[in-house]
Amino acid sequence: MSNEGKTILACVAHPDDEIGCVGTLVNHVSKGDKVVLAWTTSGEMASHFNGMSFSEVKEIREKQGKDVGKIIGCETLFLGYGDTSVRATRENALKMAKVIAEVKPDAVITWSMNTRHPDHRGTAQILYDAITYARIPKITEPLDPYRPPLHIPMFMYFEEISPLPTVYIDVTSSFEKVREVAKLYGDFYNWQQVDDWIDINRRSNGMKCGVKYAEKYNALTRFLPIEKYLPINRDI
Repeated sequence: MSNEGKTILACVAHPDDEIGCVGTLVNHVSKGDKVVLAWTTSGEMASHFNGMSFSEVKEIREKQGKDVGKIIGCETLFLGYGDTSVRATRENALKMAKVIAEVKPDAVITWSMNTRHPDHRGTAQILYDAITYARIPKITEPLDPYRPPLHIPMFMYFEEISPLPTVYIDVTSSFEKVREVAKLYGDFYNWQQVDDWIDINRRSNGMKCGVKYAEKYNALTRFLPIEKYLPINRDI
């Protein structure tokens, strides 16, 4: 496959949701790809911050996200949909379409459409609709529409119940950055045994694909075989 640089958009709902894809993003940064990490909300409704104003929480959580971006070495965006307000409406998809048209991703990483949290599920659904809307000039103007030759593949956080194909990404070389991001949040929120959790999760994934550490996704694409078309997995 071509070694030309790719653009990867990872879009999740709240700061700390990105822990599931940090190794993958670091891999792409290391290859010279453009990586954009976005959040549909600033996580301003988080219960950990009871007694603080929305603006105070927003400032803290956005700083955490920006610090994660520095660890990964990528761009960061906060899209301002509002915590607990991320729903798959036409209006929200049109807003996201402009993001797609601006970023021009070769692949998107996000939540599953079956996950429990409405914001997580809504983020994935909005992205799915926006990828198509971003092809329409009257929606993206004044930006040019984004019409790649193939439908943009989506990598969704793995779920056992998903009928979609599973893709494993070797993150052995980037695992220390995964630990660093988990520690950033773990120290702040006093998460117990976060190092063990991260190690067990990535090592378990790795055992299933023959590497030390791996991240795992369900792949949504209209084109098979997956390995031929998905830039996130292009070295296979």
